[in-house]
Amino acid sequence: MLTIFIVIVYSSNLTFLIFSQALFFLTSWEIIRMLEFRRFIKKKVDRCNFLLSRFQIKKNDLILIILVNVYVFLFNFSFFFPQIICFILILIFVLKLVEISIVKMIYILYVTLAFIFLNKLSQSSEFVSYIFFIVFFAMIVDVSAYLFGSVIGGPKIMPNVSPNKTVAGCIGGIIVPMFFCVVIFFNNSDIPNIIYFSFLLAIVSQTGDLIESGFKRYCFVKDSSNLIPGHGGLLDRFDSIFALIIFVSIIKLLDYNFFFIV
Repeated sequence: MLTIFIVIVYSSNLTFLIFSQALFFLTSWEIIRMLEFRRFIKKKVDRCNFLLSRFQIKKNDLILIILVNVYVFLFNFSFFFPQIICFILILIFVLKLVEISIVKMIYILYVTLAFIFLNKLSQSSEFVSYIFFIVFFAMIVDVSAYLFGSVIGGPKIMPNVSPNKTVAGCIGGIIVPMFFCVVIFFNNSDIPNIIYFSFLLAIVSQTGDLIESGFKRYCFVKDSSNLIPGHGGLLDRFDSIFALIIFVSIIKLLDYNFFFIV
């Protein structure tokens, strides 16, 4: 996360756009490959990620994610006619898919929205503050939820979706980030606003984690891929961040006064 943040902060607009498009393509590829894996594996199996690495996506699926990638890229410019053409081509290839999966369309749309909003945030003068806070907050939520869940244990929150997440971990993932935000941003905003918005962000962050965990369970895989040795795939690292980017961007459109913007 820190490496990616440094690249984002110190890169030019064009470099950032190319970098974000590469991440978008790889996360879309992970989604399609997991779903392709699920088509052949109808039950949970051992060493599922080893088997996942042997799967390739179909040609039409590859063309589809390339077209979606191009569409998101064009979204950053005033190229209205090419956007329309690209959108029509996307619809054509969706209809040409052998198996039109609602889950596939929803999850691709979810990730697409995250990258569209990320690119829009990059055009803001406070982009560094936005992305730094989102990454920092997601890391604090993940670490505190893991520590509280490991130390305290207790009942599981959604065992059918994410078997390792506990109620204690969920509470810790709310209280600790809230405390950090109050301490760090005490002079930037009123305390009730910090507490209220931190609570919402913690819920959104953990919801993003659960969404990705549920998708992996649906596809019978442990990790989204092996792109990051020892850590899984890009979706495993960006699950909470995607949800936060979408939520913060929507709230930003409503002209909300963010406490972390100095």
